[in-house]
Amino acid sequence: MNTLTVSLVTIMIPGVIMALIYDTYTQHKSWDSFRYVLMSVVFGIATYLAMQAAVSLFQLIAGIGDTKSINWRLLSVWSIPNEEKIAINPLEILFGGLCAIPLGLIAVYLATKRTFHELLLRKGISNKYGDDNAFIRSVEIMHRNAGQCYVLLHENNMLIHGTVYLYNENEKTQELGLLNATVLNSETGVVLWTTGFIYLSKEYGKMIVFENYIEVPHEKQSDA
Repeated sequence: MNTLTVSLVTIMIPGVIMALIYDTYTQHKSWDSFRYVLMSVVFGIATYLAMQAAVSLFQLIAGIGDTKSINWRLLSVWSIPNEEKIAINPLEILFGGLCAIPLGLIAVYLATKRTFHELLLRKGISNKYGDDNAFIRSVEIMHRNAGQCYVLLHENNMLIHGTVYLYNENEKTQELGLLNATVLNSETGVVLWTTGFIYLSKEYGKMIVFENYIEVPHEKQSDA
């Protein structure tokens, strides 16, 4: 690699750190190599923009008495488009890496709470819930509401009640982890066993998840 390539890779370190945090702690579709590089660049730019805003704000506060005399300082990273040789400031890379950690956690929080998704949905701008499908969204709603759910495994004649703790899906299966689970016979309602934790994994369509279970009495038909 030449000097320019090494410099560009070094500058991308904050973006890579932020991308790693986001990729590790959020539920989304797997990124390919191109998407990972793209997200690293985007997160890196976001990190340096935040640093530049902090530096400019500090200069503004320090020179509030005479703003015209402020010698605004720009980060060296903004000189990339104008120079063949990039002058790397090690302190900027170091502080960028440190800033990437809280910024990455903030990005994870916003993604988990779906702040932007919910805003776009309310405004009618989008009707898509990000990368997640209805299964993940439904389990999240149950987890947020009462925290408990029922799972019907029709093939096994089982009805399982417990507290939602883990949930995931991949290309073939849907997974749930329930705390303090009670396993019942779905036909008779007889309790089969109880356990502190149960892991469930089924193919798509083989597991029905719902929040409340209200038994509806069946009226007996009288003999005519």
